Amino acid sequence: MNKPIKVVIVDDEPDAIKSIELIISEFCKDIEVVATANMIDKAWDLIKATEPDLVFLDIDMPRGTGFDLLERFPLRRFGVVFITAYSKYVGKAERYGAFAYLHKPIDIDLFNQTVERFRQHLDGGQSQVFKLM
Repeated sequence: MNKPIKVVIVDDEPDAIKSIELIISEFCKDIEVVATANMIDKAWDLIKATEPDLVFLDIDMPRGTGFDLLERFPLRRFGVVFITAYSKYVGKAERYGAFAYLHKPIDIDLFNQTVERFRQHLDGGQSQVFKLM
């Protein structure tokens, strides 16, 4: 079995975090949630401390956006999957090197496909480093 994918979940809505955790526990046995955060300041500290492989990231949050968080990591060694209720940020997410962009409410099949694609990405030894321009 592969080593678990270490994940941090960042969303200002507690129900959204619980929903993602529930999907992971039910359908994604090879994912380990190492931290959750509801603000970007806390998320920044937790990401530095846990060094995740992947961050599930909301965009619109109080006191900053998911993009603001990513700007604190000019050189990033983790993948990002945005999970948001808004379509308007797709292009910006691509410019920030997002691995995927999922809409709320979360489509479980699409979520699982995204995790599997990320697993293949990791297993393929593809570089995890993204440099913010």
